[in-house]
Amino acid sequence: MGDLDCASKPTKVGTTCIGKGNQRAGVSRLIAGVLILTALRAVAAAPALETVAPLPIPIDPARIERLRSHRVDVKPEGLTTFLENGFSTGVKLNGLPTTPVLKTRLAIDAMIELSRRQVRQAVPALVTLACGTPTPGVRMLILLDMDQARAGEQLRLRDELLRMLRLNAIVALGLIGGDHAGELIRIFNELQDPGLKAAVALALATQDSDAGIGYLVEQTRSGDREIAVAAGQSLNYITGLGYGPSADDPIARRKEAADQWKAWWKKSRGRFRPVRQNVLAWRLRQPARPAPREPQTVRDLLDAVVYPEDNRWTLDGYMAYERLRQMGENTYKECERIMADKKENLLIRRQAILLYTQMALLAAGRDVKNSPDARKAYRLIRHLRWDKNPEIRQVVEKCLAQLGGE
Repeated sequence: MGDLDCASKPTKVGTTCIGKGNQRAGVSRLIAGVLILTALRAVAAAPALETVAPLPIPIDPARIERLRSHRVDVKPEGLTTFLENGFSTGVKLNGLPTTPVLKTRLAIDAMIELSRRQVRQAVPALVTLACGTPTPGVRMLILLDMDQARAGEQLRLRDELLRMLRLNAIVALGLIGGDHAGELIRIFNELQDPGLKAAVALALATQDSDAGIGYLVEQTRSGDREIAVAAGQSLNYITGLGYGPSADDPIARRKEAADQWKAWWKKSRGRFRPVRQNVLAWRLRQPARPAPREPQTVRDLLDAVVYPEDNRWTLDGYMAYERLRQMGENTYKECERIMADKKENLLIRRQAILLYTQMALLAAGRDVKNSPDARKAYRLIRHLRWDKNPEIRQVVEKCLAQLGGE
């Protein structure tokens, strides 16, 4: 992904997205998806505006329209002024458009455009935000958003918005570039929040510094899946290696990835140096669009079911599910293998358990307790109650109850 403004699954600190939704109920999801992870620079005075080639972040007409509808000048100077001082004189706050509901979204939009165009003039305001202190303009936006929340929820909303803005400021500063390793190290050492700390660790890499790599390697062993995945993703961007883990990997696969990173760092520490242009190239690289192909195996079909938006397959999720049910004994046998594979993708493994249960119930009809299919399914699935992955244990309990368990 190459855009700070894209729809994504919530992966917290490992992805580069901010959710499209603007409603108050979606604030936590919106915040959870923010992160390119970058660098920042502290300067005494704003440098002269520089003209450089834009980064390969897609131009989004909707983003520009949101800013213009709020009378924000979308030229680099205007965006910088908006980030510093907020709406211009003469804009009536009670007459603003109703969307987006959260006006801090406009600050994110401004950061995206400033980073896309690599506007160095915006660095001082972005540094202020990255350090956790809102500029007067951003403070105005936060207060407007707080007015949208109930009295008892306003402080929580303020803290969420501040964190979201801080992450995005780090993102934008890293894309804009500069030589700020010393300032980044100071911020890195002061932080406790794993998400922000990981952001700065990757930001250091955009400054050709390896100071945050050791921390990221350690975090790939985190018991928090989102933190471990984010650390691995950041290391992927820094090194170009593909050890992972990915968001849907099980504990066994995450441990394997952590071991790979540890072995790499033991060998490379003191010799490896990140290169900014490489980090940006790996970070902003657009994923290849695979040519759709016909699912050949039970696993292929399960993949098509659990990832319905994936264009790798010629069948949609519904048709893939129907084909699985029609394959009968072959589906049973392959599901048994997938269910027992502790390194299998969590979503595919969960779907195999669900499908196996549903097929056994269909074969059993109304007499579930006396059905050999249901009893066999119960015995096989029961062994998974002690699986290390909570996602698997959760679906197993549900299936055992359907199969007549107590």
